[in-house]
Amino acid sequence: MPLASEKFRLIPEKTSLFLLVLKTNGKVLYYNNAFECFLSNIELSEESNIKNWIVDEDKSILQDVIQNLKLNKASQTVILRLWVSNGVLNYIKFDFSLAEGLIQATGMDITEESKEQQALCSLSKLTNTGAWFYDVEKKQLYWSTKCFTIHETTSDENITLERAFKFFKEDRRSTIKQHFDELLKLQQEYEYVEKIHTDKGNEKSIRVIAKPVVQNNKVVYVNGAIADVTEQQNYLEQLKKSEETKHLALKGIRSGLFDHNVSDSKIRYSNSFKKMLGLSLKHDYVTEDSFLERIHPDDLEEAIVRHHQNLQKDDKHYYNYYRIKHHNGEYRHYDVYGYKKLDASNNVTRIVGNLIDVQDKKEREQLITEQSGWLRAMINHGFDYAILLDTKGKILMADKNTVEIIKKDFNINPLVAPTLFIDVMPVNFKVPFAHEFNEALKGNVTKKQIERIADDGQMQWLQVSYAPICDQKKVVRSVLITFQNITDLKIAEYKIKEAHFKEQELSNLKSNLLSVFSHEIRTPLNGIITISKLLLDEHSMEERDKLVDYLDESKDRLLETLNNLSNYSEIETIQSTLKLEPTDINFEVESCFRNLKHQAQSKRLSYELHLSNTTPIAIIDKEVLSTALHNIIHNAIKYTEKGTIDIEVIDIAKKDLVHINIKDTGIGIDKKNLKKIFDPFVQESVGLSRKYEGTGIGLSLAKRFIEVLKGTITVKSHINKGTNFQIVIPKHL
Repeated sequence: MPLASEKFRLIPEKTSLFLLVLKTNGKVLYYNNAFECFLSNIELSEESNIKNWIVDEDKSILQDVIQNLKLNKASQTVILRLWVSNGVLNYIKFDFSLAEGLIQATGMDITEESKEQQALCSLSKLTNTGAWFYDVEKKQLYWSTKCFTIHETTSDENITLERAFKFFKEDRRSTIKQHFDELLKLQQEYEYVEKIHTDKGNEKSIRVIAKPVVQNNKVVYVNGAIADVTEQQNYLEQLKKSEETKHLALKGIRSGLFDHNVSDSKIRYSNSFKKMLGLSLKHDYVTEDSFLERIHPDDLEEAIVRHHQNLQKDDKHYYNYYRIKHHNGEYRHYDVYGYKKLDASNNVTRIVGNLIDVQDKKEREQLITEQSGWLRAMINHGFDYAILLDTKGKILMADKNTVEIIKKDFNINPLVAPTLFIDVMPVNFKVPFAHEFNEALKGNVTKKQIERIADDGQMQWLQVSYAPICDQKKVVRSVLITFQNITDLKIAEYKIKEAHFKEQELSNLKSNLLSVFSHEIRTPLNGIITISKLLLDEHSMEERDKLVDYLDESKDRLLETLNNLSNYSEIETIQSTLKLEPTDINFEVESCFRNLKHQAQSKRLSYELHLSNTTPIAIIDKEVLSTALHNIIHNAIKYTEKGTIDIEVIDIAKKDLVHINIKDTGIGIDKKNLKKIFDPFVQESVGLSRKYEGTGIGLSLAKRFIEVLKGTITVKSHINKGTNFQIVIPKHL
């Protein structure tokens, strides 16, 4: 919360924070001792304005802060760069607030913590790039250690601008200095690549970048970087030389010999060439002016400039190019290659050479350029990834995304440096690649689906197509490999299959459900109806008592089915209306044990109960627990034909839990059905031919009730050996 102006000024002067009071136009009314020391004892005057200390690029930030404060917005926090008389560019983190019409500012010097400074240092350490800066006021140049390393000189040397310029070739120094002077004058950043000679005598190519820091429309600081690009430049020069050699190899056969006498400006051409151009055959020589008239007007000026530059070169080779008009009025492209003959004074007296018709080559180059553009557009936009390989597997062309991935993962640009695709592909691609690539070399188009882990960690499916590209003789010259992301398609296929399985499962469940409920409701109802009729006709009291017992069994079975269904449909209602009370778990388990004892005895099963030695008390809804226990114990008795039903209560006092174990030696549950037994309407055997009666809802209801009590239920089972249900109930919900 902003303080009143007087209270703000009472903040102790000993604080290391900068404290300022400003008008809304930036004029400084007050600053504390800490900021005064930072300003190197600049006295506060009528002209003092914080804008005078902020670099020009950051003044708009301050203006936005002031505007926001005027609009009653909350305190504003920004980082501003200040340039003061200490000769250092400082990064100050300010908190601005408005009180009583004045701006209160608290600041902290974070120059050493500046991310920009850290990034500059990291760049210098991690790459072959050095950072530098120049203090215009103090005329001091600073180089990072990497700059000294690039120039192969000692870092002990006190580097100056003049010393830095001397690393460049002598004929380039004036240009380099001009770049720097124009930066100071025009306040515009620059970048160039030049050659230097290091202190060890090695020649290197470096890229120099410089950016001015402006305050009050004056450059006060220059930040920059120096990168060693020798390898790249050498490669470009080799590429250029190779390109020239390739062009020579593609020259057309249409050409004409010439012999140019420089001293009298006469040129002798072969007769066949003169006929082709439509020149007169009466004279052995053609004047230079006559020949210049046949050069295309758009090419003439540059051709003359190149001609004179060739004459001034030290080497004896001559090269020029232009379009020449033929006798039919058509202009055709020509390359001119010659050899210069020099006199004793090294002046060119004669040029002998050949004019080579390269019209077809120019047209092919134009067509290749257009087709390359089409192919690159197709590669960049037609597929997720696309790579063109030669028959050796070397990358000839690749889409932008692929190039960026290879550069990131392998630190190599496959479009600049010769690169085998197999050396820069994921490991799981290599085995299928070798086979499919060989098939493509045989002229076969193949497709394969592969999986990969994307950068975000997600599984991605790609369909990879290998298409051979053949020449006119149907010889494979290259192979285009395209990658199409089919992850969405795969997911859709999976979901369709999953939906189909669920539909089938629901259909089966529906059929099973209908048959189960039809049977479970109809059977006891039929029993009730039949027994009721028999009771009306039966006069023997003994038989009537038996019929009444049978009637009770049918009634109980029907009531159990309806109760389970009712409980299952009302689980959420039960959960919201729990009657929580301290409950003796021993007592509840024993009650369920007694209620079902007659069922176990009727099947002559060993029916055992082991209660806890303590009296575990849990705050729960005892009716919910009782229903769950009843269903599980009843289930154990139903599926056990002989053997033992064992029920045990264990008090885990340290963890505030109660364990209830219910073991039987019944038919057991198959492993594949263990996960399904808690699903509603599911039994180990299903259909009308099933061996055991019931809706299959008991265990599902028990699990839901246990979970309502924040407990868990787990099951372990072996076929024909029995099942063990373990219930864990917390003593407090």
